[in-house]
Amino acid sequence: MTYAPFDEIRTKLEKQYENAVFSTEDCWDEAKLRQVWDDHRKANPEEDRILSRSFLISLILEHAPVALETFNMFPGKFQHFNLLTQDMNENGWPLAVSKVPGLVGGAPDMELGIGWMVDRSHVAPDWFNLMKLGLPGLIARAEKGTSPFHKSIVMVYKALAEFCRRVAKINNNPVYAEIAEHAPKTLHEAFALAYVLHDAIEFSCEEVRTMGRFDEIYIDFYRKDIAEGRLTRESAKELIKYFWIAFYARYQGKRFGKNFCFGPHFNELSYLGMEVYYEMNTVDPKLSVLVRDDMPQDFAELYARCIRDGRTAIVSLNYDVVVAGMIRHGRTPEDAANFIPIGCYEPAVLGKEISCSGSTHFYLPVMVLSVLKSGKDYATFEDFKVAYLEEIRRVAGIMRERQVLCDLAWKYVNPVPLLSGTFDSCMERGRDMTDCGAVYNTTGCVVSYLADAVDSLSAIRYMVYEKKLCTLAELRQILKDNWQGHEKLRNEVLRQPAKWGNNDPRVDDLAVEIAAFTSDILFHLPNGRGGYFYPSLYGQMVVENGKKIGALPSGRLAGEPASKNMDAVIGMDKNGITALMDSVLKVDMRQFPCGTCLDIMLHPTSVRGDEGIGILVSLIRTFVAHGGSGIQFNIFDAGVLRDAQVHPEKYANLQVRVCGWNVRFTDLDPEAQETFIRQAEAIA
Repeated sequence: MTYAPFDEIRTKLEKQYENAVFSTEDCWDEAKLRQVWDDHRKANPEEDRILSRSFLISLILEHAPVALETFNMFPGKFQHFNLLTQDMNENGWPLAVSKVPGLVGGAPDMELGIGWMVDRSHVAPDWFNLMKLGLPGLIARAEKGTSPFHKSIVMVYKALAEFCRRVAKINNNPVYAEIAEHAPKTLHEAFALAYVLHDAIEFSCEEVRTMGRFDEIYIDFYRKDIAEGRLTRESAKELIKYFWIAFYARYQGKRFGKNFCFGPHFNELSYLGMEVYYEMNTVDPKLSVLVRDDMPQDFAELYARCIRDGRTAIVSLNYDVVVAGMIRHGRTPEDAANFIPIGCYEPAVLGKEISCSGSTHFYLPVMVLSVLKSGKDYATFEDFKVAYLEEIRRVAGIMRERQVLCDLAWKYVNPVPLLSGTFDSCMERGRDMTDCGAVYNTTGCVVSYLADAVDSLSAIRYMVYEKKLCTLAELRQILKDNWQGHEKLRNEVLRQPAKWGNNDPRVDDLAVEIAAFTSDILFHLPNGRGGYFYPSLYGQMVVENGKKIGALPSGRLAGEPASKNMDAVIGMDKNGITALMDSVLKVDMRQFPCGTCLDIMLHPTSVRGDEGIGILVSLIRTFVAHGGSGIQFNIFDAGVLRDAQVHPEKYANLQVRVCGWNVRFTDLDPEAQETFIRQAEAIA
């Protein structure tokens, strides 16, 4: 088939989900699907959870309405009528509660400063196995087993193959007919298979947060197509654009972004993909670049130009530091080398690890407040600091108790055979990935808001123990009053004590000590799936979570945004980018193998022209050379951001890197917009 040039049909492709028209050919309506499902449940009340789930997945794939979209290189939408979400809520969670006594299924406790949940949003199939075996190969492999798990795999992949045949017939698309019958042979077939499995897993209530190493997975298909004349470099660009726009279209840039990874071994597809990313200029997908010392300079300049020109959905990850951290946490060197970013920055071993990297959260400044609220007096700052560290230890134990129950519940809540069938270890063990089927079964713990915690401890040392401006009892009341009536003291606190991000040894030493202590506890904390907690160090959802955190000794008022990632508190890094990087680089990033990231904001005038591209490349290479883990950029003029608030229609493509993903600035609520404006004003 021939398809319209991407630019001519782009608007239609961007709306392909919300404007989908579904065929009535060879499909069942919602009422019939529900009736067949209800009849099956009644006839099989004791059926294994994974078989029950697989029946429903197969029912939808084989019979639900399919979208009619002959204009699209990558059709494949279907109406699932939220049947799987309903099943999870009405059958999965009640079963989990009955099987796991004491289960509390996911909640933040801001009094303790922790969060826990059944994390269904940080998974990825083994993309290489998918490409090597295809659906027929995955089916044949599963047919060798006899367990309920193996039967479920056969069931769902046969249904997915039938779904591809239905899509091919309804949309006159021979590519989908091909991938139903054999492993992909062309780049178009490979993209189509990846897209189909991605969407099928996601409608099964697990969020695929990464599409793997783009340039490594697809390079052989690309080279073969070029050599045999099926594609030219320009037609390959068109194919990639059709493929990538589908991921943007799903959420319109209002979710966490779909991660495509580049490197560490760069090839011609790396360059082509980065050129496509520049030309598309969308907030989604987002890209991760795995950086080593030997990264080609021209590729570094290519993606630095993307960042400089507003395509900021790119994070640079230090390949060697990430690998070293994963080895320290228990991966073999060979497995660690094969990691992919499984979310924003968090690495996991492709096809061998289920990291659940967003399962638990650990809010460091809340523990400072807990020590203060205890009402105890401490004779020295050292005594106070020791009490803080012990509070971290105590709360980590509580977090573990609650998360272990979620780990145990996952296999009842939402087994995912479509995902597990691509894992060699799951097939060998006959166990779903929700039931410890992976080689590495880790539980992520996001340690957050280091700057707020460190600045608060520094302020306590200054106010209470050095200058004796107030007692701990008085400070408790000051925070209860949210600093009202204590403005003079607050101004002094904001102005005087050492702050994180200024290369000040006294405060940086606190950060290093807290980070090492917290990491050590989490490294040795067993989870409920035969693995260990897997710590990261970054702060996200800074506005949303900031609203839940009270006034801090640092001078921060109750409800104000928290500090982002490894950054300083907004406006507190007074000594420039070099000092900020120096502070961050004192922390051993290998202690947080589940990911860390520093956000850098630059004024556009600092990166103008070719010289500006060189500055960005130099910043990235310097950060990596000195042991940094992740680094990303926003490049803003505060005046432009203010104008975008007033005239949003003029700034439809103004992108913002929000923690680990990009959004349009105009889609942010005013409070979130203000955090970027304040940061931009601080560097002006």
